[in-house]
Amino acid sequence: MKKHTLHSAVFSLIFTALSTVFIFTSCMTTPKMPENASATQLIQLGQDAAELGNYKAAEAYYLETIRRYGLDTSIYIETRYELGHLYLSQKRYDDAYTSFKEILEIYSNAEFGSVPGSFKKLSQIGLDQIPDKYLER
Repeated sequence: MKKHTLHSAVFSLIFTALSTVFIFTSCMTTPKMPENASATQLIQLGQDAAELGNYKAAEAYYLETIRRYGLDTSIYIETRYELGHLYLSQKRYDDAYTSFKEILEIYSNAEFGSVPGSFKKLSQIGLDQIPDKYLER
């Protein structure tokens, strides 16, 4: 009888754990995008999702920001930086490299003062955090 009770308890514990994982991951689907959200609001939603570990949602918010507002160079740079930072935190080094490198190329081709200066330095810091084996030679 004790052996049966132990098996039931273990089964119940495993079932509960798997159910919790399923419920948690099912909440990490791609979010519905607010129709009238500004670029700042979408970026903030992405940052909030990233802080919660919902990387798929964060990436979706950032990509939507670029889709809607990417013709504004300042917004594009900020959002690409957020994507690079997101990829870096996930150890998606190839994607992080692409984001940071693109931002630095924009700066090298931009007229002085035409784009916000802070993301140049932040992108270089991000690039410096990528292991050498992921960097183009």
